[in-house]
Amino acid sequence: MATLANCLTFSRAQAQTDSNGLTDTNGIVFANEALLDFRRRLITAGVDASQLQESHRDGTAGTGTYLYPTDMFWLKAIELNYEDTDPGGYRTAQQIDAANPPAGESFSSLRENASKEFPMFDDRGDWFEIYPPPTSSDSVSQLMRIFYFKEPTEFTATTDTVSYPESLDYRILGLRIASDYLDAIEKFDLAAKLDEKYEKRVVQLIATLSRGSQMPIQATSLSIDGWMY
Repeated sequence: MATLANCLTFSRAQAQTDSNGLTDTNGIVFANEALLDFRRRLITAGVDASQLQESHRDGTAGTGTYLYPTDMFWLKAIELNYEDTDPGGYRTAQQIDAANPPAGESFSSLRENASKEFPMFDDRGDWFEIYPPPTSSDSVSQLMRIFYFKEPTEFTATTDTVSYPESLDYRILGLRIASDYLDAIEKFDLAAKLDEKYEKRVVQLIATLSRGSQMPIQATSLSIDGWMY
């Protein structure tokens, strides 16, 4: 499996330099920027290839605010089950905003009257609030099921392995590393050309990772019976 060293070898060839120009230290910095950029592209494109995680969280009676998982990169969904831990009992919470609550409602009333069959949540950065909050009569064990994209593990050494999905084509990182390096030394024209190549490779790899039917259309002979007319 490819390592960051393979990415840097490709980057140096693209940028027409060596380890004296694009050093390992700067290469690691640029590689992490490229890694985070590509993962954001996947999320924006709606491609679930970026280490989707599922985490259960206990609730506390009378408490509606909770912290997200510390390794969360981007939230996909929150499900709530106030009755038990039966997987079939979880309900997907609808996201709402403090500036735009449901018509005729206030957040104070939602804390008291929101439906457990149609729960809601409000995103607050690194924490969130659920509506309604659990009460002493609710089951709080594994109250929340959180689906999220895990924060990618950044490179710390050139011997680090390139993880999935970048491992399908580690050169996608190499192109962005080279572009960032050239931009840093003010070779803007060449940097722009490599960035264009990077953008095309992003589109291609996202198309590869997007799951779906790609079966070819097969021709079927036309059959017409006289009784139909």
